[in-house]
Formats: sequence, C-alpha cells, structure tokens
Amino acid sequence: MNREPTQRSSTAPLPPDSASLELDLLQRSLDGDGRAFASLVRPHLPLMLRIAHRYTGNDSLAQDAVQESMTRLYQGLKRYQAGTSFRAWFASITTSVAYTMRRSEIRRRKREQSSDISDFQVGSAESEVRAHQLEKTIRDTLASMPKKRRIAATLRLDGRLSYSEIAEALSTTENSARVLVSMAMKDLRKVVSHWNEKGEVLVGG
Repeated sequence: MNREPTQRSSTAPLPPDSASLELDLLQRSLDGDGRAFASLVRPHLPLMLRIAHRYTGNDSLAQDAVQESMTRLYQGLKRYQAGTSFRAWFASITTSVAYTMRRSEIRRRKREQSSDISDFQVGSAESEVRAHQLEKTIRDTLASMPKKRRIAATLRLDGRLSYSEIAEALSTTENSARVLVSMAMKDLRKVVSHWNEKGEVLVGG
C-alpha cells in the first residue's frame, strides 16, 4: 500500500449523503483499490494528526503514528462493521498507535539520556517553558489513565466525536462513554488546577 501524505489534506468532512459513497470506497478498498482507500481516509487525516500529536507532542512522530494507523486500518478493513462510525473506528486505532509510539519514544529518550546528558537545553523564555511543561503534564495524565478512559477523552477532546461515536469505538453504551469522558475531564481539571496554583505537576492524584 502506498503511503498517503498526511499533510495538505482536505479538512472538509464527507457530505451528508455520502454514506453510500463511503461504503463503495470501503468495498473498493477491500478489493485492493489503493486510490479508493486514499479517498476514504483523506477527509479524516487532519483529525488523526491532532489526536496523534496529543500523545506524541511531536509533528514528525505524529505523522509516523498516522501512517502506521493507516496501515493497520487497511489491514483490518474486513473487521469494520458497516453502519458504525468509520471516523470513530479510525480514531480509536490512531489513539492506540500514538500511545504506543509515545511510550517507545520515552524509553528511547531515557536510553539516550543515560548515555549522553549533554543534550539538555536552556535559555527558553519562562512562559514558553511553562507552556511546554503543562502540555507534557496533560499528555502524561492522559497516558496514565485506564485505556478506555484515555481513548474516550482523546476522541472527545481532540476528535470532537459525539458520545454515540465514542461508544461505537469502545464497544460500549453511550451512557458509559459519557461517564468515561466525565471521569477523564475530572482528572485533567484537577491536574491543571494544581498546575495553575502551584506551577508543578500533581503527583499521586
């Protein structure tokens, strides 16, 4: 499968009457039509990049995560259930891939830091440093959540998916999806509130 560029993609969603078109693209993709698959995923790429960047905090790594997600999506097309939200399914795959890549990147950086500590940089403006630190704190908080809560929060915050779509992605009920998002938001608000008051990471909840 050719790698579809993840930049300069259209942000326009599929038109309201496009359900049959999406099904047609899905079927053609299953038949090995690479162009059909590219047309199928293209409208969703900006959203997937936002989701991936939430976890990785890195443009290049986020693009890698989206590319890997597209590969897994293509390989798993036969498991897609017609009538459910394709966007939500794609987003759940991207969330899992980005989370795994984030963990791998953290391990890689730790190995590098243990062998070479000279890469530490200083001199950035205090406000910019604090902004990056807060962003990292939010990523760390999301990463520490139970899997379903983490995915639900990401799909809601970055994906702006409806609760019904989140429920489909997680194979749960809409009410459960609401509860998961509510719990995640409570955790995030607690961490951000502590940061605003103390300027430091809240440890141990």
